[in-house]
Amino acid sequence: MSSVASTSLNLDASNVATASTERRKVMLRQAVDEMVGVTFFGEMLKMARNARLKGDIGHGGRGEEIFGAQLDQELARRAGAGMKNSLSETIYNRLVKNI
Repeated sequence: MSSVASTSLNLDASNVATASTERRKVMLRQAVDEMVGVTFFGEMLKMARNARLKGDIGHGGRGEEIFGAQLDQELARRAGAGMKNSLSETIYNRLVKNI
């Protein structure tokens, strides 16, 4: 399951084409923050979840794997949106010139 494929943003062509310049900037900021979060924090959470430091009781099963992956994806999205860092600022500043 690709964590980048699923997004909370609605960025279809008609939605972006009809948006104002300010709305496009907001949409770009959200997309950049989400991309940085999923790319970096998502991989970190995935590696942490795959580290098998679990006991024998109460762990395992496909349901837990699916829920864990979805939880990691949501946490990564929120971490990216809540953390303003130089990488997301640099990407945003580079792309906002095209709006």
